[in-house]
Amino acid sequence: MVKKLFCLSILFAVFLQCASESTQVLRKVPRSERKNLMVLNLANITPVKRAEEFKPWEFGIASMLMTDLESIGLFNIISRERLKDILSEQEFQITGVVDPSKAVKLGKITAAKYILTGSFMEMNGNLRIESQVFSVETGKQLGAAAVTGKTAKFFELEKELVIKTTAYLDTMLTSSEASAIKKNIETRSVEASLNNYAGEIAMLTAEELKEKGNDDNAKDVLNRAKEDFKEALKYDPNYERAKNNLSKIAMSIPVTI
Repeated sequence: MVKKLFCLSILFAVFLQCASESTQVLRKVPRSERKNLMVLNLANITPVKRAEEFKPWEFGIASMLMTDLESIGLFNIISRERLKDILSEQEFQITGVVDPSKAVKLGKITAAKYILTGSFMEMNGNLRIESQVFSVETGKQLGAAAVTGKTAKFFELEKELVIKTTAYLDTMLTSSEASAIKKNIETRSVEASLNNYAGEIAMLTAEELKEKGNDDNAKDVLNRAKEDFKEALKYDPNYERAKNNLSKIAMSIPVTI
């Protein structure tokens, strides 16, 4: 099986173009001087009984990490569009936990300096998230970090992981920078987060269906995404990311009169 598994493992993780220059960042470093960073989906090693429930976080926690790392102002996150172009020309196969050698190979093709990957496990209300940083130049692991705590505090755990991980990205955050990252919380609701990221994955699936000419199927998937975002907002009415996604859906689905 080629390309498809890799797309599910990576394309869903690097889903945004590099943020525009107007994005608020902690350090004002020109984009041309920033380090290229590729972030892969996290492996979900939650016990089988509940693994499907937390599946959206394979993509979601990676997305949160990207948002926070981008906000530092030292990294260019490899864009989804860039990877799509490459994957249309290259053959990759990755199943289960990411094979570092293959990830590094992709990193070299995308001109990334670092690759960030990892895993998470939820069990009995507790969450453990791990990250590994690889140098694309040498192929060696530069370091690993882990955080453990209550699942209900996932938003705090993700911030802790960002701060720990930056040390292996040749970046030392000041106390004020670390504080700013900790304050930037998209939602405190586990259910809202899982529903939102399930919707975002559905949106990406719909985009792929459209590109293949399957417009009717794409519309059905977008409608499911719409329900996911509505559900997220039931749990957290102030969840701006889910609100923005719902607005995008409203513009994507034509109104039938």
